Amino acid sequence: MNEIATRVTPVLLLAGLLLGILPAAAQAETPDPHAYLTAAAVRKIPRLPDTVTIRPTGRTREYTLDIRPGPWEPAKGVGAAAITINGTVPGPVIRATEGDRVVVTVKNNLEESTAIHWHGLHVPNAMDGVEGLTQEGINPGQAFRYEFLASHAGTFMYHSHSHARAVEQIDAGLYGMFIIDPQNARGHPRFDREVLMMLSAWAIADGGGHGATPGGHANAMAGMAYNYFTINGKAYPDTPEWTVKKGEVVRVRIANVSNLIHPMHLHGHDFAVLAKDGEPLKNPQPMNTVNVAPGETYDIAFVANNPGAWMFHCHELHHTMNGSSQPGGLIQIIRYEGGPPPAQPSSAPRPAPPSGGGGHGRGH
Repeated sequence: MNEIATRVTPVLLLAGLLLGILPAAAQAETPDPHAYLTAAAVRKIPRLPDTVTIRPTGRTREYTLDIRPGPWEPAKGVGAAAITINGTVPGPVIRATEGDRVVVTVKNNLEESTAIHWHGLHVPNAMDGVEGLTQEGINPGQAFRYEFLASHAGTFMYHSHSHARAVEQIDAGLYGMFIIDPQNARGHPRFDREVLMMLSAWAIADGGGHGATPGGHANAMAGMAYNYFTINGKAYPDTPEWTVKKGEVVRVRIANVSNLIHPMHLHGHDFAVLAKDGEPLKNPQPMNTVNVAPGETYDIAFVANNPGAWMFHCHELHHTMNGSSQPGGLIQIIRYEGGPPPAQPSSAPRPAPPSGGGGHGRGH
């Protein structure tokens, strides 16, 4: 019973502190120092305030997105015929402040039309980027100028909203993150470190390429047979590690552009969910696993109070594979400064799969 109480008490304190329902005396108590979250650590996690009335800043943020086919390696040695934006997958992070005028020129160098949707932003209807509804498609060789006011602070994204090819274009890499910072920084919390995590899935044919159709894009059937999963365009072990210092408050912005649900689980720590879909939560929730559905974004924060090397990964374990091999996919390593070097993987041979061909590789 004592062991259970030791584990539960910090989480209850976290919830109480974030909700403001514990008396000052209870907030001052320090639970077991070996618990993952102490009351003192929890008090370091700030809350996001509501967005106030936004006034135009008079500033203009200009971006150019050059969309074209190109090679990409989600994992070393694994090639995919992708759609790149300015040569990368995902495209560049677009960042502005509330009230900024945002101008994005999209140049289409594909062999098919496209349009860009600003997912979660409040924009004029003509700027929403839905081909066949709010605009004509951007045809091959043409450009389109999007212009709108950065509406409200939060974590958002942009992606293809082609009339007939949105699935194929997004699966091939036509997406990126869009972050709007608060206009009044004084009224918003500061974090010691911020990291981004854009989740996506790929259906890569055995011979390279994306999917199984000529031209390199997945068709509807191939698109559901995802076999590689990436964070910011890369699959483990090619995902760059995050480095943190003990005592830091780390903000993680998560966006899921894939067609799958990803329950993202953090080892060794709890975190607070501060915002969902760019909107601050009235009652931030303490947890160690957040279920990120397609199209959702989350802002979470944790206190780096448990030194070591830790995993933050999808707990749909088929999503932590590269093809039929594991580990891979949606695994992010968080390493404390001054910690031990990475452990070397075992050189022992892997056991042969059971007969009957019942392995887990494609189709999950």
